Amino acid sequence: MKRILLTGPVERLEPWADAARSAGWEPIEFPLIGIEELGLRPEAMFTHEMRFDWLCVTSRSALPFVERLAAFSPGIARRAACVGETMTELARDLGFTTPLRPARDAADLAQLVAARATPGASVLWPRGDRAVDLAESLRAHGFVVTDRIVYVSRAVAIASAPQADAVFFASPSACSAWFSSPTRNDSPTLAIAIGDTTFEALTRGDATTFVRITRLAEPTPAAFAFALAHAHE
Repeated sequence: MKRILLTGPVERLEPWADAARSAGWEPIEFPLIGIEELGLRPEAMFTHEMRFDWLCVTSRSALPFVERLAAFSPGIARRAACVGETMTELARDLGFTTPLRPARDAADLAQLVAARATPGASVLWPRGDRAVDLAESLRAHGFVVTDRIVYVSRAVAIASAPQADAVFFASPSACSAWFSSPTRNDSPTLAIAIGDTTFEALTRGDATTFVRITRLAEPTPAAFAFALAHAHE
């Protein structure tokens, strides 16, 4: 049975491990980064009267803050735009209107918002300490972006990686951790990225580490299972 290292998503590896098993692969949980949620309180950052045209959510690690935000001021954002079906559904459950399809990644999210929103619209983006691309892209399109760091990513000290045939990356941070650690020695031949942003981070690294780098059609466990089932065709 072929083996795949799962470096993320660190917030919920189980659905991805189940998807790998369904495709006949043995998953090995191998997170390269840890997430520290900062526990920031919205009432210390915003007033009840503040309003944004859009709330952007690109990571499950931001959801604890988004939940506190919704409890503090349910009407603080008219619409929410999210990466992935799960985050879109959770935003909807919290009372946000979600008029856009779930985005594949932050780059896709920026394009969706740019196509729908009016230039000059205000955007709130609770983000991690290493994420900057969405804010840069939206500002380039003429939006007013308020980005707040609500969680931080820290590299996990790893001596070596278990032997495997492939490795799955769910964030650019995990790619950076891989390329800067001993895990890159004797690498699996195949690297799979969850989306375009992570794919670009892989190709910017030492691409010769892998024989082949590919990405999922969409950031879901179902798409992951499909990619594994057809990995060697």
